[in-house]
Amino acid sequence: MMASTAPPSVWSPCTLAGQHFQLFNLDHPRIAARVLDDMDAGVAVYYDQRWDITTRFCRFLLAHPTWVADRAVLILGAGLGLETLVIGRLCRTLYLNDRAPGALDLCVQQLRQNGITQVTCLCGPYETIDLPPVDLLVGCYLVYSLDTTASMRQLLARPTPPILLSNDNLLSWQALLRETRRPYRILVPPDDLSCVLFEATDLSHPTLDGVPRSCHLSGDAGR
Repeated sequence: MMASTAPPSVWSPCTLAGQHFQLFNLDHPRIAARVLDDMDAGVAVYYDQRWDITTRFCRFLLAHPTWVADRAVLILGAGLGLETLVIGRLCRTLYLNDRAPGALDLCVQQLRQNGITQVTCLCGPYETIDLPPVDLLVGCYLVYSLDTTASMRQLLARPTPPILLSNDNLLSWQALLRETRRPYRILVPPDDLSCVLFEATDLSHPTLDGVPRSCHLSGDAGR
């Protein structure tokens, strides 16, 4: 008689820059079922895989924690990204946003597994939600298609606190940077990791005090 195969663990350990995290195993049947629930409800799902750029962005944040440390931060399009755990450990107040209710529910469970219990969730398109009182908006790999570029353009046209974005250096991302009228700073050279800070257009958040003008390499400001 053949031995039965043990079911996969729901959790997968991850170590980054000496920090230890527990991530949901996206291949676990419980997680896959929740993804299907969102898809069946007509929600576009992007939290069913992990991206290398997220790991690189998290290394950046751990190397330069002053960007988020002791601040109120809203993570846009959070999904189940590792950045929610890194920022959740560093920031003062954590807000999460995603279009998918399942993603937010699972993300809160993942945060709790890592000892992070204080979080507020905002479900819906980030470009139209009412923004909470935060110091910084953060997003990782949010621009990769015509639709997502349009969403980001809409957000950048709104009065907001500073927005810290990391993205693969795709043509859609390059076009966004060329065309935006919002001032921005390049924090890391694009060949390494495209990481950009869009300046505040909400006058109640004129700057991020205490953070370096650049991290790794100075870049020319955008328009």
